[in-house]
Amino acid sequence: MPFVKVDFVAVDKKNEVHINALYKIIREREFNISNVEIPDFNEHKSFVENISYRKWKLIFIDDQLLGNYYINYENYIGINLLTNNINYYRLIIEKILSLESPLPEIKSIRNRDFLINVSPQNKTLNEVLKMLNFKHIQNTYLCN
Repeated sequence: MPFVKVDFVAVDKKNEVHINALYKIIREREFNISNVEIPDFNEHKSFVENISYRKWKLIFIDDQLLGNYYINYENYIGINLLTNNINYYRLIIEKILSLESPLPEIKSIRNRDFLINVSPQNKTLNEVLKMLNFKHIQNTYLCN
């Protein structure tokens, strides 16, 4: 893969440009786990202003918005990209793991390692996680 510049920019919850960028990602990304329906902009803005992620960053490749990632206090990493490029997924995951460390384990509350939830339809991300030799430990089902 040719050299690409990857930048992570901390989300500023009061910055309209960041709020708009995150809304663009929600509207345009292919896979959703928690958003069954796209929220309206005011709901989205309220969520951004009030959510308490441990880390939340916009992802840029060669100065173009590519997505975002967050890390919560339970050591889950959420990755949302506007591409299915397997090389970008791998590059981004490897960079996140090189920069971030999980919080200490709390039995039955927080794993000692990072965890990543993936939509079963997101074949690219599932493939990258297998390529990186991450261990498949669970399937989650929505009871509606």
